Amino acid sequence: MRTHTVGSVSYLNALPLVEGLDEESGVTVTTDVPSRLLDILLQGRASVALCPIIDYQTSSAPLAVVPVGAIGSASTTLTVRVFSRRPLPDVDHIAVDRDSSTSVALLQVVLHELYATRPTLTIFNHRPTLAEAADGADAVLLIGDKVVASAPKGEDFPHQLDLGDAWHRISGLPFVFAVWMTRRGTDLEELPRVLRQRREVNRGRIHDIIDRHATQRGWTRELAELYLCTLLRFDLGQRELKAMSVFWQRCQELGLIEDVRPLELYDATG
Repeated sequence: MRTHTVGSVSYLNALPLVEGLDEESGVTVTTDVPSRLLDILLQGRASVALCPIIDYQTSSAPLAVVPVGAIGSASTTLTVRVFSRRPLPDVDHIAVDRDSSTSVALLQVVLHELYATRPTLTIFNHRPTLAEAADGADAVLLIGDKVVASAPKGEDFPHQLDLGDAWHRISGLPFVFAVWMTRRGTDLEELPRVLRQRREVNRGRIHDIIDRHATQRGWTRELAELYLCTLLRFDLGQRELKAMSVFWQRCQELGLIEDVRPLELYDATG
């Protein structure tokens, strides 16, 4: 197998899929925030990337989903949350974390479904304090490890909404935040098998991954265990594929995407 670069996020939630990949023969790993992984893939700097699922619909080039792993949740996520100064039905303006376009789309779907609202959204870059990031906004959407490491104080933002839990209440389905994607026509050779096997190996060493990485990312061991062992899902089965399709349809209904591209799966049986 020739050398393939794999694009991934550096968050704790990706480690069950990617920890140890850089030790595999013919595999290199590059990391970035979720919102930049699609560009890495389209520019040919990665053969496969763990992209936010909205990217499948918004990509300028057709993609295929490689069904050998995902980052999703059955319900509660812990790390995709809205923190609000006001009750959520009364929110008019939300500052949103630019790191994940899927979470921003999910936010709009959830608020429309639960409260029939369409608040103004402002994308913020990371600033010294969250108070500055949310300056002038009623609420702030955060994703990733920063939700645990530097969440807003409860007295300042007393109203919270976990978007994974909200989606489950609306749809009865799990939510999938990211999946392996590749450009259509790419020959991944043995890479899908490597990714699948690495996921299975890491499933059996999840506590070692927590011991090595949780604290340095601002997590307690106990919370990291709840997160990786109970709340998150790393497989891509039929219910997850259905959830993706339902989400894309809701996005189209809100005008967040123009059309729903049919799902194409890469043949990862090799």
